[in-house]
Amino acid sequence: MNITPAASTDLDETLISLAAAFAEDPITGFLLQTGPGYPERVTQFFSLLMRARIALAMPVLVAHDASRIHGAAMGYATECPAWPADLTEEWDRFEKAIPGMSDRINIYDEIASKYKPTVPHYYLGVIGVDPAMHGRGIGAQLIRSFCGISAGDPLSSGVYLETANASNVAFYQRAGFVETGRASMGSATLWCMYLSHERHAA
Repeated sequence: MNITPAASTDLDETLISLAAAFAEDPITGFLLQTGPGYPERVTQFFSLLMRARIALAMPVLVAHDASRIHGAAMGYATECPAWPADLTEEWDRFEKAIPGMSDRINIYDEIASKYKPTVPHYYLGVIGVDPAMHGRGIGAQLIRSFCGISAGDPLSSGVYLETANASNVAFYQRAGFVETGRASMGSATLWCMYLSHERHAA
């Protein structure tokens, strides 16, 4: 399996993998609300995130073999630049079309802000692998690659993420992450986790 930076031409294949990976995810389920139209909302959600991060030259990685893309990881470097105007407008229309989404995002952001580190760090906002490819170490490859980019940035002290899947906590712990806090988010629990690069640990 190869892990490489994503290009705009990877968008459609990546969205198929992410929509499958997040079909039952508690975070996207909370933000976007499950039920009729949920798969389409998830696809549009990740389309916006991926296009914005590629446009801003933020870290976007895809896992692929000779046949297709099977997973992706993406987030932000130590700074989170403003989105391009056209994508900001598209996001605003998307958010307004989903009742209560802005309020749920505020709940999510409040928890994440409370437990994220105060030192400069990378944010791993999305990591997902097509369920048909689980058990092959693809997720571990993606997280190592993303954390490697962060470790190579002298401005970064580590990598921060959140998960609402209890089964994912041990996966991230094996990768070196530790819990910084947790809180209720609707009916789910949101775990906040951080991996500190050793050069900043002293």
